[in-house]
Amino acid sequence: MGNNPVMKSAVTGVVIQAIMVAVGKLVPAVGQIPNFYAIVGTVLSVITGALFSRWSPGVAAGQAAIGGAAAGGSSSLIGGLLAVATGQWPGFQALQLILPALSGGVGGGIGGVLGRLLSPSKAS
Repeated sequence: MGNNPVMKSAVTGVVIQAIMVAVGKLVPAVGQIPNFYAIVGTVLSVITGALFSRWSPGVAAGQAAIGGAAAGGSSSLIGGLLAVATGQWPGFQALQLILPALSGGVGGGIGGVLGRLLSPSKAS
């Protein structure tokens, strides 16, 4: 992982996505809340994107969006795979993995830009 902010934030995002899936599995009432995984997973992708910006001081807004999208989208995609592996995605079809990848990418990109805007050390 080292000093690569995309990898560091993506791995952190995978960990928090895995925690979300574990909570949904261990507490079935939570996992059965309508759109629980979609909403919480996207919020976690925003956080993942913001982490990318925080770990990339001075990054430009475009780079923050791209890095955040890569980290958020990849972690959300893996979160979706974890939900499938634990049997929490009934009627799953492989094409459906586009949904968490896209929503996670958009959320991560937004988080990346927000993280850059709220960071004390902004690029000029």
